[in-house]
Amino acid sequence: MPQPTTGHDAAVQAAGSATRTDMRRDIEIAMALAVTCPNGAVAAAVRGRLRGYISGLAEPAGTYVHALKSETRDRDIAEGTLRHAKNLLHVSGSDPAARLRLLAKGVDHLMRYAAQARAEAERP
Repeated sequence: MPQPTTGHDAAVQAAGSATRTDMRRDIEIAMALAVTCPNGAVAAAVRGRLRGYISGLAEPAGTYVHALKSETRDRDIAEGTLRHAKNLLHVSGSDPAARLRLLAKGVDHLMRYAAQARAEAERP
């Protein structure tokens, strides 16, 4: 019997089919909602999609992070950024505007790391 999907599971599944354009659009929407209307169904849906993107990007971003030279400032920063983004999946704060901004910035950073991992994997 299939397990019922949670909102987070659905967001992760949707993130798998999201394009960079979709993610960029949701980052921009999140930043605008954080200023204008951080509560409500639309903001909750965007937060869910951003969480899904973080879940989907964590592995390829981790590949890039772990390929950096160990014990360097770059790697320390990248590891901290990845860890922080993953922690956002499990934390809910009292400030919905701040959560939108943090999730959006987390997706932005992980997109960059994942793109770097993909570029390095495609090098001859």
